[in-house]
Amino acid sequence: MKPVITTDHFFSLSSFLNYQLSGEPINWRAVLELVQPDSPEQVNEDLIIETMMYLGEAYGQEKRVLGPFAVIHPIRTASLLARAGAATTLDLLTTLLHDKNEEITRDKYSGETWERLETRYQELIRKVDNLENWYLNERIHFLTRDRDETYHEYLYSLITQAKATPELIKVKLSDRLDNTMDLRMDLYEDLPSSDCYQIIFEALFTDSYRGPEIKRLYHTDRKINGAGRLYQLFKNSLFLSLLRSEAMKLDISGQRLFDSLAIASINEAQNILLHIFAYHLKDPQKQKAVLMDVMDYCNVGGIKRISAGGNHRLDGLFKNYFDYEIKMQLKNKLTELYNDKTLMAEAAVAFAAIFTNFLNDRSYWIEGISGQGLRAGTIQES
Repeated sequence: MKPVITTDHFFSLSSFLNYQLSGEPINWRAVLELVQPDSPEQVNEDLIIETMMYLGEAYGQEKRVLGPFAVIHPIRTASLLARAGAATTLDLLTTLLHDKNEEITRDKYSGETWERLETRYQELIRKVDNLENWYLNERIHFLTRDRDETYHEYLYSLITQAKATPELIKVKLSDRLDNTMDLRMDLYEDLPSSDCYQIIFEALFTDSYRGPEIKRLYHTDRKINGAGRLYQLFKNSLFLSLLRSEAMKLDISGQRLFDSLAIASINEAQNILLHIFAYHLKDPQKQKAVLMDVMDYCNVGGIKRISAGGNHRLDGLFKNYFDYEIKMQLKNKLTELYNDKTLMAEAAVAFAAIFTNFLNDRSYWIEGISGQGLRAGTIQES
């Protein structure tokens, strides 16, 4: 299935949005055209524009981790949803406001500013039809992660609710797709002309392979390093696996978003692997050993279940390095992973295989992932 958006088009959309959001004054009509180029007649454009204007005021000059204006995330996420298929006014409003309860909170503003924002939001909500108003608030509530919820519990609760309100899943898939593709925003590709699968083929089947060709020195200090990027792929694998294990039915636009997230995750895994091979694990023989080792692991079903530990380096990867709710514990484990470039390379290859399975096998999911957390499982029959 064709992805909702390619990497090049995502960068183009981001640059155009950033340009418009930097304007004085902002041309919100032009922003809407970028969000939904082919806006259907039934969409209330004025209400969507007013919502974006509210978000623009609420986020102000706040930046995302990698630098762009924070308001670009909900706007771009709405654009991804619109590109997946027909999106109603309610769908777009839900997507634009999906982070409101977590990110637009009283403690971030002065009393005067907060009162002004709340007044503006209430005026905005009153313009929504009474029934849709109730649905909108309900959807925002279920898309909000409670402070006491683990990530597994949050996703499971969302999926459970989405069986009655399936639109929630499309919003969350769009959210994860934007966050995944956004990982590249601080990075001019190290190897823009390299084909990851060509490099893998040459490493495995030829004696002439010398590793990826490096055209520039690596010198960037990244706010999200390779281990942090692998953690984002872990979160994607949890979500897609729970959708499959809970037998969540997706319509055509939902399946497009599912597949697009899998494709974006594969691309990110490839970029991580290429970077490690080019700058950290340069010996062609070591690279071949990594590829052979992960191939053996996949062939015995290692990527079909969660393991607590075992004889292979990848056994216990999810539980030992990613499955932490306390931020400092997670940070320490990701630092440990970052310092083990061989394991990082193996994890990148394994993730590429995992998300390829999500695309190729509509019954694939990772055994041991549930709303209660991760548990060691048995290898599924192939």
